[in-house]
Amino acid sequence: MTIQQFQDHILDWHKENRRPMPWRNTRDPYKILVSEIMLHQTQVARVVPKYKEFLRAFPTLKTLAESENKKLLEVWKGLGYWRRAKYLKETAATIMRNHAGKFPKELQALETLPGLGPYTARALASFAWNSKEPFVDTNIRRVYLHFFFPGKNKVTDAEILEIARKAVWKKNPREWHYALFDYGALVLKDKSINKRSRTYAKQSPFKGSFRSFRTRVVRMLIQEPEGRASKEKVSNFLLEILRKEEAEYAPEEILQSLEKDGLLKKKGAFYSL
Repeated sequence: MTIQQFQDHILDWHKENRRPMPWRNTRDPYKILVSEIMLHQTQVARVVPKYKEFLRAFPTLKTLAESENKKLLEVWKGLGYWRRAKYLKETAATIMRNHAGKFPKELQALETLPGLGPYTARALASFAWNSKEPFVDTNIRRVYLHFFFPGKNKVTDAEILEIARKAVWKKNPREWHYALFDYGALVLKDKSINKRSRTYAKQSPFKGSFRSFRTRVVRMLIQEPEGRASKEKVSNFLLEILRKEEAEYAPEEILQSLEKDGLLKKKGAFYSL
């Protein structure tokens, strides 16, 4: 298949199969960034209602930058990967402080923002400003593997991006990447395709995982007045659920990891969000 045939095939299919999503109706980089961070490792169906709720609570960069951690995590609850909420707030604060409240458009500048790697920076640039720079996520990777690397294993993202640069629909890169997302999600439902990528890593079950106990601590503190509880109360709560579920993690290990990620603060005899 030639690049032109590939482009025509994807775009023709997308004319009749484009998925309606709220973040596709805006060019506001703040709203687009919120959607991109939420969509990391989370299904679209779960993101849509949380996206709307989040923007009602924090409609602007300024309101997010000035938000209290307890309220931020209350709104984020249900999406998991709590660090994403922290990175969003830090990014908002950085843009308010260092860029006069306006998103930088250069990729290098975007990648210096908290939690924004090469993928998120390029996705944001594409959807907000129609950047022609390609990027690869799980669905897009599946499309390129299917059409250009049939039967080949250990395919690198560098190999994929070499083709992706030639394939970008220059007339509308924004719509082109939406088309790739949708084709990968709706047509190529065989998730095993991505096992042929060098980046493939099987996600471990959430229940009983280290991450699941971190989540329980954060949720417990959200329920506390002012998002604050004594060290003793938090430690006993964590120890009880670890024993009940026969998990081999140490409470201190979990609490220290939350502190390291900035999701938990220790002051005197108390922990707080």
